[in-house]
Amino acid sequence: MKTRWSRSARLLTAAWLAALVGAASSVESAKATAGSSLAPSIASLRERAAAGNADARYDLGVAMLCQRGLARDPGEAARLLRGAAEQRHAGAQSVLGWMLMSGRGVLRNNTLAAGWLLRAAEAGDTAAQNNLGVLYATGQGVPHDHAAAERWFRAAADQGAAMAAQNLAILRGGGGSRAATPSRSGGLHPALAAAGCRAVASRS
Repeated sequence: MKTRWSRSARLLTAAWLAALVGAASSVESAKATAGSSLAPSIASLRERAAAGNADARYDLGVAMLCQRGLARDPGEAARLLRGAAEQRHAGAQSVLGWMLMSGRGVLRNNTLAAGWLLRAAEAGDTAAQNNLGVLYATGQGVPHDHAAAERWFRAAADQGAAMAAQNLAILRGGGGSRAATPSRSGGLHPALAAAGCRAVASRS
């Protein structure tokens, strides 16, 4: 039986976008980011990124967003992440989609965000799956689609993403008002939180 989108879910869409964007947790992506090549010198990362290495582009982009050994440069970070995303780097696709969806460091564009999030979500990235679910649940950048929102929330929740499980409960009308609370990462993408990033300024 098809579940109706509850009134509580409608009232919480603003909270989803303001507080939960990027807050889905992924143990695997956090481990991968924590063990990424952020440790090597910035010069080495720049050299590898300039040579077209997707991992280096991703790591340098994250370092620029998080001001790790570099001045914060969201525009250059977005360019690097896009380069890696175009090379099918799921982490870069997910972070770039989050940036576009939240307006963090770039102008908000939910239509572009949905495209990148879909690619990362199909690759199994739980943050992207959760965020894509938010877009479908709220009809931002994509048509409102309850079934698609539920499918993506469930995909992330099945991998252990607690925020996606809460969003799924909201969507089904059983989450109550407590489900949409800000995460401890402050709404950051989990890969950025794992890299030690505290905040990324919004441009929208």
